[in-house]
Amino acid sequence: MKKQHYQKEAYLFILPIYILFAVYIVYPIFFNIYHSFFKWNGVSSEKTFIGTENYIRILKDPVLLILIKNFFIFGFLTIVLQAVFGIILANFLVHGLKFAGFYRTIYYIPVVATPVVIGNIFSKIFETNRGHLNVTLRALGLDFLAKQWLADPKIALYCIAAVNIWQWTGYSMLVYYANMLNIPEDLYESATIDGAGDFTTFFKITLPLCRNSHFSLFILGALGTLKCFDIPYVLTKGGPNYATEFFSTYIYKKSFDLWDQGGSSTLVVIMFVFALIITFAQLRVYYRGNSEKELSA
Repeated sequence: MKKQHYQKEAYLFILPIYILFAVYIVYPIFFNIYHSFFKWNGVSSEKTFIGTENYIRILKDPVLLILIKNFFIFGFLTIVLQAVFGIILANFLVHGLKFAGFYRTIYYIPVVATPVVIGNIFSKIFETNRGHLNVTLRALGLDFLAKQWLADPKIALYCIAAVNIWQWTGYSMLVYYANMLNIPEDLYESATIDGAGDFTTFFKITLPLCRNSHFSLFILGALGTLKCFDIPYVLTKGGPNYATEFFSTYIYKKSFDLWDQGGSSTLVVIMFVFALIITFAQLRVYYRGNSEKELSA
């Protein structure tokens, strides 16, 4: 009886978490699934049931292909480059670089900065006529390199990717840094005795033993790309000509600019399914051939 009493008390302690999860996660999911079958402007009390018409319309929308293309390009660039820069920085910091604590703090500052503030700063940098980047290039006599950075559909997405990489590389660095601190020094000492250099030990010891960090950053990066909103919206609002449109920015436009809550809910459902597929695929690769990890998870 006493054991059952303690179990009931334990459930009371975790009850607030379940309530928050239900209110902020479960309810919005079912809210959007439900309204994806209706024609609704998001304000009026009148809703018209239209079945799968919203899904058919969204799947035929040419913008959907642009969203998927932007997701893969942006995701590949940001995830890979953030991981590469992050592990290189972490490798320097963990192996006795002077003032490592200072550099670690400096690299991490952009992560805690507000994306809207970062977007406003880089809008001044990328501005065509008086932007700091073009002004600097012209001052150096490199006028041919000056571009309409955010107004050119061919390069606007890459500019936003560069901003994202600048902001989140510090996070990747910290994840790898924490991972590297747990690598036994005996492995490096043995490799040194065997004549392995820094280059060899990095690729043969450090890189393989950071496998968990690789997968964590890939999953978080893919999900972060799906819900990327702040910086693209501040810098380009999805333009020019949908060149920097993401799922989140297009959902916002459908909800608040076009008053199409049914269509935006449909996009949310599609994005949710997309996120589930990506996460499931990456976790399957992560747990492949490792039943112990799968059981412990």
